[in-house]
Amino acid sequence: MAGNLIFHQVRPSLRVALLLWFILTLTLALQSWVGDRTIYAHALESARSALHQGILESQAPEGRTWAEWGALSVQRRVGVVYLAESMRLLTAWPIGKVYKAIDTLFLALSMLALFVVLRRKLGETLALVGLLYFCAVLPLTYFFQLFHPWDRVQLFLWIVLLALLEARRLALLSAVLALSVVVKFDTLLLPAMYFAVHAARHSYSRVALEALLLAFIAWACNQALGQLFGDPAEASRFALSGIWAQVDLNVGKMLAMHLRYPPLIVHGLPMVLAALAWSVLSRVERVSVAFAFALSLIHFLLTNYEEVRAHMMVLVLLLPASLKGLHRLIQPGASGDSNRAVKPSQQTH
Repeated sequence: MAGNLIFHQVRPSLRVALLLWFILTLTLALQSWVGDRTIYAHALESARSALHQGILESQAPEGRTWAEWGALSVQRRVGVVYLAESMRLLTAWPIGKVYKAIDTLFLALSMLALFVVLRRKLGETLALVGLLYFCAVLPLTYFFQLFHPWDRVQLFLWIVLLALLEARRLALLSAVLALSVVVKFDTLLLPAMYFAVHAARHSYSRVALEALLLAFIAWACNQALGQLFGDPAEASRFALSGIWAQVDLNVGKMLAMHLRYPPLIVHGLPMVLAALAWSVLSRVERVSVAFAFALSLIHFLLTNYEEVRAHMMVLVLLLPASLKGLHRLIQPGASGDSNRAVKPSQQTH
């Protein structure tokens, strides 16, 4: 308690400065000491450049197919690729340096956005705990990949979308949703979450129409991308045989890795803590937990599930509920209806 009071007696400007320093420190440490030995390694530079150029030209590089590159659907994730190409032309930087700069910026923005969202829901102390856990598992997002420059950008957009969804800012939500689909199409299911969060007896029809509008925007953007940059081989991913083969592959990797399996490390504890807090969760938190499980199932059926970089959004969805579960464990007598770990009078306004 004394440490908590001391923390909140620090001047707001200094608290902000310390938070930004912490985020900058973590970002630079991860990008330099983990990233330079994994996804930004010099040995992978030629392959990354080839994939970048292939997406720009809508043609898989080196005479191979996208499937042979293990890159089905990447050819339609054009948002970050075109951004990187524009920056390359403006700065004359090597394309690898451009991608690392984009990754670094949006990794830091994702940390900051996550803290802001958690702080609004739970207070500064639990928000900091959530951010620390998020940062602790981030090293696992640097493995099992060659060229996925959209994941940091999409993570930031997901966090922004969740905040806009909860606030019901329909116009901004529509615009950011369209942008996110151009970056990576895994936000297509967001309209279903919007309906589940906001539908009520007195506003059912209106919320249904709003959700349908969002769904149409996402579908239209995805269809346009499919027409412009699609690949007929993509359909094989969604066939029953393709799904079964992917599940078999994921089960094999899970058994081989045992307790080292990245999704277990990243999502296991938050899922347990969220379940412990279920009785005191708000509607949006319960929907978020349910949506996290649904997204996990989809990723397990359709993607290489050990690549947690692709589904860090699951952790973001779980964190508010899991932090409430943690709060119940460390303060059993705390009110189950309170969304803040510290009193509102102690918050920075």
